[in-house]
Amino acid sequence: MGARRTGRPRCDEAGRERRGALRGLISTTGITVRDILCHEDRTGFAGPGAADGHTVVLTRAGGYLRRIAGEEFFVDPGGGYLTRPGDELRVAHPIGPGDRSTEIRIGAGLFADRFDGPPPSRRFTVTGATDVRHRALLAAARRGADPFELADRLHALLDGVAGSAGHWRADTGARPAAAAAHARLVRDTCAVLAGGPSGLRLSLDELARTVGASPHHLSRVFRAVTGTTVTRYRNDLRIRGVLHALEEGEDSLRVLSYAYGFADQAHLTRVCRSRTGHAPSAVRRFLADRA
Repeated sequence: MGARRTGRPRCDEAGRERRGALRGLISTTGITVRDILCHEDRTGFAGPGAADGHTVVLTRAGGYLRRIAGEEFFVDPGGGYLTRPGDELRVAHPIGPGDRSTEIRIGAGLFADRFDGPPPSRRFTVTGATDVRHRALLAAARRGADPFELADRLHALLDGVAGSAGHWRADTGARPAAAAAHARLVRDTCAVLAGGPSGLRLSLDELARTVGASPHHLSRVFRAVTGTTVTRYRNDLRIRGVLHALEEGEDSLRVLSYAYGFADQAHLTRVCRSRTGHAPSAVRRFLADRA
């Protein structure tokens, strides 16, 4: 099916809650994609709002707290979250405004085909390769790619999200009070690391002091809650930060290597290739606004 660019969409409840620059980007049969730049700066939870459709939201920059149907989690550029019609939505911005997300609204049938069944968490993570596919789709839309190509890329992205989405694990080994404390520790850690290059350049000891834990306790709890290590999570965010900077027009890999705490450009290239399957120079070409 062909895809077309849309005009200004109506502002739904989720859009009003974000108080951001909500504008249409791509639309094809049964799917609408919206680019969201959030200007909300309240550190406490705003809302409630209510989801009025099935959505897949992918975060490209920044980070924020989400509460969906009573489940609370931190959202960062390593993934996103799912909503279903009627979900109660709340949002908070402990690290300030400016987060950037892509909302993909799909029909109930398409949602069921790819994301059927109650997930252990509404929050999900995606691979670096899927993140590159996501950003490349938006770059193709900005430069006026053929509608057929946009529709094909969009369906491939949804397949990639469904295939690579890894839900965070429940901390089932802890008592309820300890599990809640562990969840808060992980949310605080994610907020520090998602706050920008300054947080990503902290040592493990400095990061642990910032969130009020010992390095050992932080490492153990983070792995128990998320299923991954702090190092792997930090590297993912560093690479997503580099990808967003390239998407925004920065073209100096040397500058980005320094800004995100890599030893040098070769180090950035190795980590980027391992996390996304592509060298940063190749990603820079994918994300170019001009054909």
